[in-house]
Amino acid sequence: MPVFYLIIKINSLDIGHLILFGISILFLVKIHFLILKDWQIMKKLLLLSSLFTSIIYAHECRYTLNIDIDTSKGELEGRALISSDHPTITLLDTQANISEIKGASLSVQNNIPTLVKKSEDVDVEILFTHKFNLVNSDVVLLENWYPKVDMMCKYETVVSNPEMISIVEATQTKKKDGVTTFIFDYPLDRVNIVASKDYKINSVNTKSGLKLSTYFYSDNQQLRENYFKKSEEYFELYKELFGFLPYNNFSIVETQFPAGYSMPTYTLIGKQIIDKEYILESSLGHEIAHQWFGNYVYAPYKGNWVEGMTTYYADYLYAKKAKKEVEYRKDMLIKYDSYVNAHNEIAPIDFEHKTQNSKNAIGYEKVAFFFYMLEQKIGEKAFDEGTKTLLQEYAFKTAAYENLKEIYEKSSNQKLDNIFKNLIYEKGALDFSISNTSLMFVEDRYVLEFDIVSNNKAEFIPISICSNKECLTTKIDLSSKKQRFELDIEPTKIVIDENYELFRRLNPLETPPVISKIIEGNALVVVDRADEEKFSKFKMIFKNFKYADEVKYEELKSNNIFILGAKNSLLNQISIPFEMQGDAKIEIFKNPLNGAYVAAVFEMDKLSRSIFYRLRHLGKYSTVVFEDEKIVHKSTKESQNGIVYNINADSYAIKPAVENLNDIIDEMAKKRVVYIGEQHTEFSSHLNQLKIIKAMYRQNPKLAIGMEMFQQQFQKHLDDFIAGKISEKEMIVKTEYFKRWKYDYELYRPIILFAKEKRIPIVALNIDREITKKVVNGGFDSLSSEQLEVIPDSIDFENPKYVEQLRGIFGMHQSKSFKNFDEFYHAQLLWDESMAENMVEFMNKNPDYSMAVLAGNGHIMHGHGIPKRAHRRGIADYTIVLNHTNPEPGIADYLLYPSAVTTQKAKKLGIYFEDNEKLEVKKLVDDSPAQKAKIEPKDRVVAIDGNKVQSIYEVKTELAFAKDSLNVTLMRGSEKIEVSVDLE
Repeated sequence: MPVFYLIIKINSLDIGHLILFGISILFLVKIHFLILKDWQIMKKLLLLSSLFTSIIYAHECRYTLNIDIDTSKGELEGRALISSDHPTITLLDTQANISEIKGASLSVQNNIPTLVKKSEDVDVEILFTHKFNLVNSDVVLLENWYPKVDMMCKYETVVSNPEMISIVEATQTKKKDGVTTFIFDYPLDRVNIVASKDYKINSVNTKSGLKLSTYFYSDNQQLRENYFKKSEEYFELYKELFGFLPYNNFSIVETQFPAGYSMPTYTLIGKQIIDKEYILESSLGHEIAHQWFGNYVYAPYKGNWVEGMTTYYADYLYAKKAKKEVEYRKDMLIKYDSYVNAHNEIAPIDFEHKTQNSKNAIGYEKVAFFFYMLEQKIGEKAFDEGTKTLLQEYAFKTAAYENLKEIYEKSSNQKLDNIFKNLIYEKGALDFSISNTSLMFVEDRYVLEFDIVSNNKAEFIPISICSNKECLTTKIDLSSKKQRFELDIEPTKIVIDENYELFRRLNPLETPPVISKIIEGNALVVVDRADEEKFSKFKMIFKNFKYADEVKYEELKSNNIFILGAKNSLLNQISIPFEMQGDAKIEIFKNPLNGAYVAAVFEMDKLSRSIFYRLRHLGKYSTVVFEDEKIVHKSTKESQNGIVYNINADSYAIKPAVENLNDIIDEMAKKRVVYIGEQHTEFSSHLNQLKIIKAMYRQNPKLAIGMEMFQQQFQKHLDDFIAGKISEKEMIVKTEYFKRWKYDYELYRPIILFAKEKRIPIVALNIDREITKKVVNGGFDSLSSEQLEVIPDSIDFENPKYVEQLRGIFGMHQSKSFKNFDEFYHAQLLWDESMAENMVEFMNKNPDYSMAVLAGNGHIMHGHGIPKRAHRRGIADYTIVLNHTNPEPGIADYLLYPSAVTTQKAKKLGIYFEDNEKLEVKKLVDDSPAQKAKIEPKDRVVAIDGNKVQSIYEVKTELAFAKDSLNVTLMRGSEKIEVSVDLE
C-alpha cells in the first residue's frame, strides 16, 4: 500500500487506534533497521513514523488550490479550500484580493488576521483574485500570491489553463481535460507556480529510478542532455552521501529572469545564465543539494541554516574534490572581509534569507565555514552520522540551530556550546595579535617566545614555525598568552593559519583587491568634471560622489575608492598604474593611502547597464576586461597566505670581491644618474661622493649635483652662487642652510666649492620644510591652495616593502619626532616624491646633462625612495651607491666602506642659548672658548665681528667663516661689552 494512501486512512482513526498504529510503525522501523539494514525501506518507515508523530503533536492541514489563469488580463481567479483540525487559522501577508470567505469569520487582533472556523469539522473556503505582470509572456508566482496560512499543509494545486505548461511543487501530477493537478504529499509552507506557453518538456529516468525533466525554451533544447547528465551525477553523489533520494522526480525549469531558486521537486534557472559553464559545474549542484536541505528538512525563517549547509555540501564539496578547498575557504573569508563591517553585521542566528551581500556573507559563507569547523572538531564520521540523523528526524519538519546542536552533540558525544556560541549565536570572527617576539639560543637550541592575545572566538590556532628549509606545524592554545617553543631549526618566520582552518579576520596582506570590495555601493566615487555626464548614472547607485579636484586625502584614506575614467586626474595624483584594455575594463588596486581599503578604476567606451550588473557576479576578481560585452580576461591578484611574522635570525653572507674605489669609479660614473647615499655625519661618505662627482665630470662636464640639503624655494640663490653673483656666505644665509639642515656645513663644503669651481649646477631637491611640517601635523588636506601647487602632482603611497623598511627606521630613530608612523611615512613620501620630481624636472629641461644625487641612505636603498619615483617619471638609466651600510640582497649596486677620513671641525663658542631665536646665554661648556673669554650666563650676544646676529643660525653662519679668533659683542644688562674669543 502506498505511503500516501496509508496517511489518508489514518485521518479517519480515533486517537486510541492512532497511538497503536504509531507504536506499530516504530516497531517496524526498528525491525527493518536491525534485520534488513535496507536504508530505502527504513527511510520510508522513519518518514511514516515522523509524520505519525506530527499528526499527534501538530495540527493537520490540507490546502487545495484551484487556479484559473487568464494571461490576457494578467489575472488569476482562485479558490482555496483549507482543512484543519484547529479552530483558528492565521493568515499571512498576501497580495491576493480576497472576495469571500466561507466556513469561517475573519477576526483581526493586534494587526494579525485570523480565520475563526464556524465548527471544527467545516473546511474553510476562500475565493480570491490576484493581478500579476507577465514576464515576457510567462507567469511567475513566487511570493504571497494566494492566501497563505501560518502552518504547514499538504497541498493539492489545480491549475486551469490549457495554453500554458505549468510547474508546481508536486510528488505526483495528474492531467485531465486541460487541467493539471499537482499533489504534494508532505507538509509544506507554501507553493509557487511558473507557467509558460513556450516550454518544451523532455524527461529521462536515471538508474536510481529518478525522473528528470527539463522545461526549456525552444532555443535552448540542445542543453538538455548536459543537464540530464550533470543532474544525475549530483543526485547520485548525494544519494551516496545521505543514503536516499528525497523525491522520485525533479525538474529543471528555465525562466525569463536571471533566477537560481530551488523548490521541492524542481529548480528555476534564468535563460541569461542557463548556458554558462559555472551553472552546470556548481550552481545546479547547489540547487539540487537544496532538495535535502531546505526542501526536505526545513529551516526556520530566522536562524536559517540551510543556505550555509547547502553551500558546504555543494560549492565547498566541489572545491574539495578539485583539491581547491583551501582557496575556497580563503575566498569565503574574503567575502566576509569585503561585505561585512561593524554597522551591517548580524549573527547567523538572525539570518533569514538571501538579500544583500553583507547578509549573504553571513548566511552562506560564515555558516558554511561553521559546518567545516564543526566537522573538523567532531570528526568526519560523527559529522556524517549527525547529518543523516538530521535528515531522518526532521523530514518535512523545521529544524533550528538548537536541534542541530543536540544532534551533533549526540553523534560526537561532545559538548558543542562554545563553537555554536562563537560562530552562530554571536557576531564577529576570530581576531588576534602577536607581540613581544624574542629569539634566544640556549644550550644548542633556539628558543622562540611571543605573546598572543585573541578575542576568544576559537580555542586553538594552527601555526607553522619555519626556517629557510622546513616548517614545523602545530596548534597553540589561545587561552595561554605566553608561548614558548624550543627548536632544532633556525626560525625565520611564523605563519598563522596559512590553510584557513579558522573563521577569522584576514590581515590586509591576505586580502587581494577584488571587485566585491566596491560593489555594495558604499565606495567613494571620484569622477573628473569633464566625465560627469558620461558616468551620471553612477550617482543613482553610489551615494558618496566627489569630483577629483575636490576630494580630500583623508576621504581617500578612509574609504574604498571607485575612480571613473581611465584619464581621471586622481590616477596620477596617487599614482595608480591603470592601463586601458578592451572596450570596458575594471581593475582593483590596494588603496595606496590605506591597504585595508581598495581603489577601483572603471572605464568603458559606452556605458552599459548589463556590464555593471555582471560585475556583481564577478566579485572575486581583481581585473575584468570586456570586448563587445563579452569577458575576454578575468584574474585575481596574488595575496599572502596566512599571517606572517618575520623573525630576524639569519645572517647575510658575502663572498668578498673587494676592489679599490678608484679602480671601479669610472664604471660607476657611466650611468646618467648616480644616486650616492650617505651617513650624514660621516665625512668619509661625503669624500666618496666628491670622488664619484669628479669621475662623472671627467666623463661628461655637463653634470649637475642634486642635493637633499637644499630646499627647492631657494634654487635661485644656488644658481646665483654658481654664477658668481653672490658669495658663499651669502648663499648660506639666503638658502637658510643652518635653519633647515642641522648638519655641519664643513661636511659638504668641498663638494660645494668643487661645483663652484667647475660651474656645475647644484639642484635643490628638497621641499619647503614648512609644507612638510604642516603635512605631519594636519595631513595633506591642511595645505593651502598655494602649497598644493608646490607639492608633487603624483605621489605613490603603495610599496609594502618600503613601508616595512620605514617602520624599522621609525622604530629605531624617529618615533620620538613623530606622533605616529603615518606622520613619518607621509613626510618621507613627500621628501622622496619632491626630490624625484625636482631632479626629473631639471633632467627633462637639460636632456644632455647627467646628475649625481646626494641624499641619505634611507632615501636611496633598495631604490624604494627617490630612484623608483624618478623611474616612474622616466629616469631609468641609474645606479645606486651606498656608504656605510649593512649588506642586504638588492640594497644597492655598490656598497662603499671608506676608511675613516675627517675634515676640519665646525668652530664652536661653547654656549647654550635660551632658545634658537633668543641669544641669551643659558650656560657655558666647561673650558670652552666662551668661558675662557669670560662670557657669562645672562649675557646676550648681539654681534660677531661687527655683524649683527639675531638667531643661532646667524651665529653658526658667522662661525663657519670665522678665522682663529673673533670679536663678540654682548649686552650685559644695559652695558654693551666687546670680548675677543680664541676659537679651538
